[in-house]
Amino acid sequence: MKIKKFMCLFAAIILCISLIVGCTFQDKTDEKGSNQGTTQNNEGKQEKPQEVTLRFMWWGGEARHQATLEAIDLYQKNNPHVKINAEYGGVDGYLQKLATQLSSRTAPDIIQIDVTWILELTSQGDFFVDLKERNEIDTSIFDKNFLDQFCYHNGKLIGLPTGVNAGAFLYNKDFFQKYGIEEKMEWTWDDLLEVAETVHEKDPNAYLLNLDAIRCYYALKTYVLQKTGNYWINDDYTLGFDRETLVEGFNYLNKLLEIGAIEPFEQSAPFHGKPDQNPKWLNGELGMSWSWTSTYAAEKANIPNLSIAMLPVMEGAKDTGIVVRPSQLLSINKDSKNIEEAAKFLNWFFSDSEAAKILKDVRGVPAAKVARDILVENNMLDPVLNEATTIAMERMGTPENDISQNQELEKITTDVIQMLAYKRLTPEQAADELIDRFTQKLSELKEQLKK
Repeated sequence: MKIKKFMCLFAAIILCISLIVGCTFQDKTDEKGSNQGTTQNNEGKQEKPQEVTLRFMWWGGEARHQATLEAIDLYQKNNPHVKINAEYGGVDGYLQKLATQLSSRTAPDIIQIDVTWILELTSQGDFFVDLKERNEIDTSIFDKNFLDQFCYHNGKLIGLPTGVNAGAFLYNKDFFQKYGIEEKMEWTWDDLLEVAETVHEKDPNAYLLNLDAIRCYYALKTYVLQKTGNYWINDDYTLGFDRETLVEGFNYLNKLLEIGAIEPFEQSAPFHGKPDQNPKWLNGELGMSWSWTSTYAAEKANIPNLSIAMLPVMEGAKDTGIVVRPSQLLSINKDSKNIEEAAKFLNWFFSDSEAAKILKDVRGVPAAKVARDILVENNMLDPVLNEATTIAMERMGTPENDISQNQELEKITTDVIQMLAYKRLTPEQAADELIDRFTQKLSELKEQLKK
């Protein structure tokens, strides 16, 4: 009888233990399922993720547009609860449009910005999510020094770099062959003058350089930086150059204009800000464009026999002046109602293998190592672009400080260059005009910092 009672008690204990273990296992299963994104209501039924709509705005050429749209389609297919509205076009007017949207709180959720705009945009308000605080994003796939140098402002990670961008010449190999120009030439400033003059003498309709006022600004700035070894503008908002050096820089630009190295601005004016659309460039009547490696893929779609050369460096240069920086940054609007989903998309955009294969190099050589490795492994990274980026990083100058990239100062410089090109100012007068206007604008900007 005692044995019978003992067996019943033993069976009851075993049953209780089984129930406890079963409940514990179920709790862990539920917890694991929750971590994987499954949601249950009070009745234990799974619920679909909440549908969200994101707006993604960027600029670029047709190749970048198509690749980005294809990547978006793939993400939506894998995440049916997410709809991404694409807003894209050219860079002309993009900054002004974005500044208006941010100030009126109507900006998209995900925004492509240029690193040179950070100071200007952040001075107008706190618009961007600090991406280092988002657990959805793995920032370890980027070079830490690259992020530290270019992507932070006041301790906040403003955006993630889409690619590594470098100042470079894009040149038409057919043009070079036609005029007997050595492709592997290590360009100097004197070489540009000599070759350009020869080309224009052979054919008055041909010009070696495809430059508008903005690209002339790049050239002027690089020339001056190589002479001084300083920032364009010092950290204390004073000029990084003297009048004599600036006059020398304007004299060089003036020579390029006078010998026919650059198409007259009267003819190229319709393509100011978009020299890649100039018919003479597309038709092979312009040989080289002072540009960026990040535009190579888009321009190669229109000029198949395109290649890349390094920018000129003068003998005894105190700094190469060669700019290497992020192609663009992708940022998240702080006012977005779907920051978590936007962060998940960004992380996928930069790290997913299929995304990398779709996007390739449409924003330059990927800044995320994981994406770069995928392209190399699959022979999908253009060797010309990869080599040019590698060389540029070896020769890169001192990274620009924030104030040297100010867009208002750039606009002043391009205005003065246009007056020089239209013979309204001499090189000496152009230098005086720029110094006067810079001094006034820098005083205003410095006062704004105190407010």
